[in-house]
Amino acid sequence: MGDIFDDERLYPYDGAIKKHFENHYDSVFIALLPFFQLDRKETDKANLKKAKLLSHEEALKEIDLLKKLPQANREIYSYDNDRYPADEEIFRKGKVTPWKNIVKGSGLAGYAELNTALRTSIGALNRKFTRPDLMEKLNNFTDHESIYHPTEGAFGILSKIAIRKAFKLLGKNQILITDEFYEQTSTVDLDRLTEYEFCDEIGGKDYYLYSADKEILFTIEWDSFFFLIATDHKKMDKLIANDLFEGFLCNDKTEHYWEYTLE
Repeated sequence: MGDIFDDERLYPYDGAIKKHFENHYDSVFIALLPFFQLDRKETDKANLKKAKLLSHEEALKEIDLLKKLPQANREIYSYDNDRYPADEEIFRKGKVTPWKNIVKGSGLAGYAELNTALRTSIGALNRKFTRPDLMEKLNNFTDHESIYHPTEGAFGILSKIAIRKAFKLLGKNQILITDEFYEQTSTVDLDRLTEYEFCDEIGGKDYYLYSADKEILFTIEWDSFFFLIATDHKKMDKLIANDLFEGFLCNDKTEHYWEYTLE
């Protein structure tokens, strides 16, 4: 299989996740990006999500190129929602709302339906897989309760806080941060950074975080509302016992599109 670090294959896009990591790690956890609430009632429901589906008129205003293209039935999303809370506010005031609470409150069947609803909400699914009915259930509940949605394809501030705790728990202080295209890697020393400074070091396109000894890896990809934690089973047991992340362990068959096979 080769070395996933040398070969720049730190995310398993195809095939069984555990098989992809088998030369390095024997345990992989799917960690769900958390929803959250702030201590204020959000009156504009559009601000509960970073992504927004643009009308044709809005899209023409934002994207000049569209004026030159033939009109088509296309969905265009904007991520310029500056009313979505900034990291600093989430850091200070954000309270995690677990997926299990969203599932229960919205009437969705489980994590798989919730993941499908989220992916539908950002236009990430082929039309034959899209589920507007699930998205509507989700939005009705989160709108009513003023619950903010996670932003896909990035370690959100609340996840970064939990990741830092995980590194500290396992005694890992030298951390490497690598961007999506493996163009830049920086090293940080947890002992020299405050909690917020560590979170601030990780940019929106930093997809791979791992200890200098490579004994634990956090990895995400651009369209997902979850990330992967890969390590050995003893360290994984310790992380799970400390309840830092919501999610589930991969079995031998779990793939990136786990929502279609989750039982």
